[in-house]
Amino acid sequence: MLVILEAVSGPIAGRKIEVRAGTILRIGRTAKSDYALGEDSYLSGQHFVIENDGNDARVRDLGSSNGTFVNGERVTSETVLSEGDSLTAGGSTFAVHIDVSGQATTEPSPSVATVPTETLPGTSKISRVELGLSGESNAWPGFTRGQSVLLTSLYKDGETVLAVLDPMRDARIPAFLDASGEQFVTLDDGLRVAAYVVQLPQHARLLDVLVKDGWNHGWGFYCTSAAGIVEVCAHFRNFVTLYTPAGTPMTFRFWDPRVLRASVPAFLAQEAVDFFGPLTRLVVEGEKAEMAVEYSLGPRGVKHQSLVLV
Repeated sequence: MLVILEAVSGPIAGRKIEVRAGTILRIGRTAKSDYALGEDSYLSGQHFVIENDGNDARVRDLGSSNGTFVNGERVTSETVLSEGDSLTAGGSTFAVHIDVSGQATTEPSPSVATVPTETLPGTSKISRVELGLSGESNAWPGFTRGQSVLLTSLYKDGETVLAVLDPMRDARIPAFLDASGEQFVTLDDGLRVAAYVVQLPQHARLLDVLVKDGWNHGWGFYCTSAAGIVEVCAHFRNFVTLYTPAGTPMTFRFWDPRVLRASVPAFLAQEAVDFFGPLTRLVVEGEKAEMAVEYSLGPRGVKHQSLVLV
């Protein structure tokens, strides 16, 4: 039996790791592991181990900081892997393939003996030329051209950049925030953590996973402000729970990109002023992968324009 871990997202996307029958393979960030993935800074030195005994494949977390997850569930004990499972560790997600024929198809791993959205009416498009990116060297090394366009747009005015993140969209989000070293605050609806707000200095390490893994996966949205995270969070807390005309409380999931895209353009002028408060811009993924939507306040309410991420 041959087990193949195919990285489908994260800094090593496209790489395949083989674990042959009779092999125990420790995977992590440093050379202490049998298979080191130094590109993924969210991995622990020795993060998880895969054992292939020829009949079953098992995964076990090695006390990592950010955890190991199979199909979104944190690995707390030895877990048997099946064909098609999703295994997540650090900033990387792997698809699990099990070949019962045992024939290798990729480079062998070390052997270890025992161990954007449609343009809305009145919406303009921002091009790379308008952002000053045409012909310039990449100011965001390690990011694609489209990702660089997004980041340049976020940081172009020199204001505070924050992300509002939905922990229900990916179980790794709290661990990423804990490991990032960046300042973050929780928003709750009275029962549980509803969302996180994190302040993102330019070139923050956390941007790597937020932009590469989170963008187009509904993790949340970005906003800019002349204020800091404390004032912004105090403002957002006013909108977590809203009330119907009958007085029934309801959670306003504005951190969901789909809800944000539907709600903000429909605001009346005063509603828009109230919702933006200390915010200057909201930037959210579009309905199409190559588009972002930017909202700001204009004289007659909300202005929106599309950002082309190419």
